[in-house]
Amino acid sequence: MGKRQIIYTTRQIGGCRELLDKEINLVTREQRVWHGRITAIDQDKLELKDARAGKHTFQIAEIDKIYREVVTDY
Repeated sequence: MGKRQIIYTTRQIGGCRELLDKEINLVTREQRVWHGRITAIDQDKLELKDARAGKHTFQIAEIDKIYREVVTDY
């Protein structure tokens, strides 16, 4: 099995229901990286739950990119 990364830019994130309940790495415009699961998303903001059950809210404009890893058969 392999892995591949899917990268979402700021323009692709707002309202993207595909990301809901997915484990991701989020990179802010200040180059801070957050890891967790997306619990809510709309056109303006995103809510992320980290491994310690902490919830964090980010404005879409604050996000540089989101990385998501997908396990593949090859």
